[in-house]
Amino acid sequence: MSNVERTTDDTWSRIATTIEFFGPQWFGSTMGTGVLGVALALVAARADLAPVATLAVAFVGLTVVATVAYLIPWCLRLVLYPDRVWADLTHPIRSQFFPTMPITLIVLGVGIAQTMGDALPEATLRPLLTALFAAGSAGIFGFGLLLVSLMFTNDRIGPDDSVFAWYIPPVSHLVIPLLGFLLVSEYYAGTLAGQILFAVSVIALGVGTFMFLFFGSIVLSRYAYETLPHEKLAPTFTIGLAPTAVLVVDVARLTQALQAGVGFDIAVAPLVPLLKLLALLLWGFSAWWFVLTGVLVAYYVTRRTHSFFFTWWAYTFPIGAFAVSADVLATFLGVAVFGHVLIGVTALLLVIWTITAGQTWRLVARGRAFTAD
Repeated sequence: MSNVERTTDDTWSRIATTIEFFGPQWFGSTMGTGVLGVALALVAARADLAPVATLAVAFVGLTVVATVAYLIPWCLRLVLYPDRVWADLTHPIRSQFFPTMPITLIVLGVGIAQTMGDALPEATLRPLLTALFAAGSAGIFGFGLLLVSLMFTNDRIGPDDSVFAWYIPPVSHLVIPLLGFLLVSEYYAGTLAGQILFAVSVIALGVGTFMFLFFGSIVLSRYAYETLPHEKLAPTFTIGLAPTAVLVVDVARLTQALQAGVGFDIAVAPLVPLLKLLALLLWGFSAWWFVLTGVLVAYYVTRRTHSFFFTWWAYTFPIGAFAVSADVLATFLGVAVFGHVLIGVTALLLVIWTITAGQTWRLVARGRAFTAD
């Protein structure tokens, strides 16, 4: 065999291995990258920093490129390696990361609207955001039903398997209103399409809220009565930040959608004070969980180990959601101090993202990123 043939065979072998072991967790990195772009855009607007605004656009652009690149092996894997996909779907922990793909589409829509809304013409922006909303919502509802059904019918799942990654399939519905309410208030208020978008977003809000409460009790029971998860899963504790942080943004966006007019004859003015109190209540829980996460990470670092795993990407989106919720609360309540929280948490997120991205690149460069787990 010639050197050219051997090189070609090796190349195709690496491509096949990449596709075969391109697990569902990879879209966790695009979620974290996209929300960092949104947070940086908010920092730039609040502090009037043009270079940060440029950096925000760069991160959203990187999210676009990575999402398109990831979709290729993600889709090919469904066709070429269905047994691997099924093994992941029936795994009690790996399966929970499948919804990160449609979640990325929603986050991408929010990021594009936040950073490129003024640059793109409405004739391009509105259908793009609507398409991302439709595809992301369908994927979140679909994976949510599928994975929860598989979980309930799998008799091999035990208490040791319950970690905060279990939040992702059911609670991911809370992400849908982030883009849905934005579309209603900006483009579709007072139209039939606006009513449909509003109804889908409110239904998703209901599913995500109640499943957050139900699954939260299950997972917290595991943490209280069983041993803490393996160090590889330590970052998933941070996922507990996301539901209430996202709910803060949902509540503010809901208020904006109602004020824009959705055609359901809902009196908005009496609801606004209650919605503001609800947003503050929800954000308070996220702030408390943020501190608790720091305590738990310190425990792993000092009492156990906390070496790098791909699961470190689980730190990024929840912390980014918490940062964004602080800015939203600052505007919603008219209290500027929350803007300082945005800046501080976003700076922390940028450091975490840089370290995690660097370590991930090292895994890829050393050929250790796509292997049997």
